[in-house]
Amino acid sequence: MRKLIYIDSSYSLRQIRDQSLDQVLKLRSLDGFFQAVWSAHPLDTNPSSHPGIAACGPTVTTKIGPNHYFISGRYGRFKRLTWLPVFNASLALLLFILKLVKVALTERIRVVRSGDPLLCGLIGLIVSRLSGAALVVRVNGNHDWVRATTGKPLSARLFHNARVEIWVEKLVLSHANRVILYCENHKQFAISKGAKPGCITVIRHGNLIEPLHFIKPSLRIPPADLHIRNKLRQRRWMVHVGRLEKVKHAMDCYDVLFELARLGSNVGLILVGDGSLRGTISSRADSDGLDERILFTGNVDQVYLASLLPYCTLALSPITGRALAEVAFAALPVVAYDLDWQSELIETDITGILVPALDIKAMVEGAARFLADSALCTKLGESLRVRALNMLDPQTQTLNEIEVYSNLGVLQ
Repeated sequence: MRKLIYIDSSYSLRQIRDQSLDQVLKLRSLDGFFQAVWSAHPLDTNPSSHPGIAACGPTVTTKIGPNHYFISGRYGRFKRLTWLPVFNASLALLLFILKLVKVALTERIRVVRSGDPLLCGLIGLIVSRLSGAALVVRVNGNHDWVRATTGKPLSARLFHNARVEIWVEKLVLSHANRVILYCENHKQFAISKGAKPGCITVIRHGNLIEPLHFIKPSLRIPPADLHIRNKLRQRRWMVHVGRLEKVKHAMDCYDVLFELARLGSNVGLILVGDGSLRGTISSRADSDGLDERILFTGNVDQVYLASLLPYCTLALSPITGRALAEVAFAALPVVAYDLDWQSELIETDITGILVPALDIKAMVEGAARFLADSALCTKLGESLRVRALNMLDPQTQTLNEIEVYSNLGVLQ
């Protein structure tokens, strides 16, 4: 019986349920290739985003489907030790790791998958070494670029400085049996951190996408939210899907709106997602008199997102991962920075408009082109959908991933 431990901290169990991200969990069995899966999140009870769920306590195992279990780590083991947060968190993490090791040994699990080469990768490395399982690690971005952009580690609260974080990446990737990337652009980063070139495979986002996004845009119904539907009728809207954080250059999208308004355009901006920049963007919109032209949806479920996108005019993508694929499947014309994987999908005047990284003026000009030419919007949006369907075909990505696991030589 093929079994898998899948360690990932991208989404908590509550987020998966609240945002209808069931595909994230369904994917892990790879259409039944693995007959049993243990999903594991080392910090599944964030006290700021999970009110009502105790941040401290024992590791919790929840059965979420036939032969699929979700193991939730805590921010601390004992409530009475909250005055010793580092010790308490370390104790909770140690017990979480021991739980995974016990599952791996008891269930004779031969493969451990980690969703990143940092905390999840380090946990995966420990579990794989103690259980004798093979380790597969996913690289979810060019972390060197992120650190250079923000001036701090990706997991500052955990690793405190970039040198420690880079050391962890090198330790994990140099010991991984296989490394999975979602784009060609990340290969050099992975190799620089010790990944063996022959052990690297590119598997794109396609099979992570909620099936609703594959429905033809013309067949999707408008959002159920009447407020949004009324707003959509008032003007044309640009949309950005992603975290409102510095690393995502979310503020650049507001700058595009500001410049277009200054040039006389009546366009608006919908920001789908949340983050630390929301207050800053809102304040700027108020002071600039653009508060009626900006909509914050916050984090929404996939039904909402799939229904909203086709009713926007264009998308702005400073740097987005899976969200760019979701926008592409909605046949929206996209103006994107030449960053990360975006040039692999966006080609100027063929599938969108690709502009130099961080060139806000060029992004404004690209958006203005689309706003002035509805035929261009339709043509490039449809071409983008076709390219995305071919490049990100879910079945192909699933078969590629099955091949990775099969070639490990540890599964019967």
